[in-house]
Amino acid sequence: MISPLALDVSRLLWRAVRAAPGGIDRLELAMAQHLLREEAEARFVFTDGGIVRTLKPALARRIVGDAAARWAGHPGDAGCRRVGAYLAGDDHAFPPARSRLADRQVPLVDLGRTLMAGLLYRRGGLRREQTDTLPSLRYLNLSHRNLDDAKLFAALSRSTQMLCYLHDDIPLRSPSLAAAGTDQRFRRMLRHLTERPVRIVTNSAASRDRILASAAAQGLRFTRIEVIPPPVAEIFRRGEASPPASRRFFLVPGLLTARKNIRLLAEACRGMAGQPGFDIVLAGAPGLDAASVLAALGELPPGFRLLRAEGLSDQAMIRLTRAAIAVLAPSLEEGFDYPVHEALACGVPVIASDIAAHREYVAGFAELLGPGDAAGWAAALADFAARGPRHAAALAAARDFTTPSPARLLRHIAELARSA
Repeated sequence: MISPLALDVSRLLWRAVRAAPGGIDRLELAMAQHLLREEAEARFVFTDGGIVRTLKPALARRIVGDAAARWAGHPGDAGCRRVGAYLAGDDHAFPPARSRLADRQVPLVDLGRTLMAGLLYRRGGLRREQTDTLPSLRYLNLSHRNLDDAKLFAALSRSTQMLCYLHDDIPLRSPSLAAAGTDQRFRRMLRHLTERPVRIVTNSAASRDRILASAAAQGLRFTRIEVIPPPVAEIFRRGEASPPASRRFFLVPGLLTARKNIRLLAEACRGMAGQPGFDIVLAGAPGLDAASVLAALGELPPGFRLLRAEGLSDQAMIRLTRAAIAVLAPSLEEGFDYPVHEALACGVPVIASDIAAHREYVAGFAELLGPGDAAGWAAALADFAARGPRHAAALAAARDFTTPSPARLLRHIAELARSA
């Protein structure tokens, strides 16, 4: 008898009420959908507090279905209407990229979402897993959640086989680019994961090498780390024509945080004073440091604008992405960088920072520039905005980009979990 897989959806339960997903959310949702389609015996567990609780099947289907529908959106949703208005020339569709009160209260906003998710999903839908059934499970954690909690490992039987997907070690290498205390949580996580046999998977060779180095710096050792890139959602892999637009704009998808290096783009624009302007649209949720990031951007020359577009569904993001001159990704650190892969899968040109994760996957498909080279970025933006030769080369390269089959990647992760 094949032991059932048990996917930890603790993060997904809390985040299913959000308007749009992050990269980790996408992987967790994709695996949940895959298990619901292909593995009738699969279980879904909630482990906050170090107690393993199984979701009733109806609740699991509801959480996954709600998140999938909310994040995918539909052509007439609010985000699509805002994108349509912006592309048609409405100057009020997206506000200027300035700090708002909510940016200074991100923990409170998150608390409100947590309370909402608890009301929607937790009541009556969880049951505590019997201790004698735990050894037969193949436990999957794709989100880091609770892996720093010794109580989780105490609750799981030592004979329970585990697979954990680690996305990066950025809080350990660059703690200034992560939320306060995250570095300590990561140290505890690495210690727990090296104290028992756990199958470790990560998203890139760059992440693998850095996680191994971070563990070694703590006197810890992983036997092996597998590399399986996360799947790019099918919705981004469709070949559709770009919608007509009256806008000249670049798009910066992703969390609004210092690690994304948006300040470099503002500096590059200031170096283009006197040239024809354009918009840069920041499309992502605010990070904990969003207020300080936005305050540091400064003023741009006449004709240049930084705008905010938050909470867009996938349908809205695809439309905005396909209409952009290019997607910009000047990040200082990444483990994989979902938005870059999604843009290239759409056939949209990309200018990205010359960092290890980008070199590994998109060298030859995106134009890579130093993350501190404002003058170099200014020259590239000028050429792309004018649809010059560099833009033409990037467009041709993007159209040659391919991504692996999502089903194949997810099956590979599931197979590794069974052989852990």
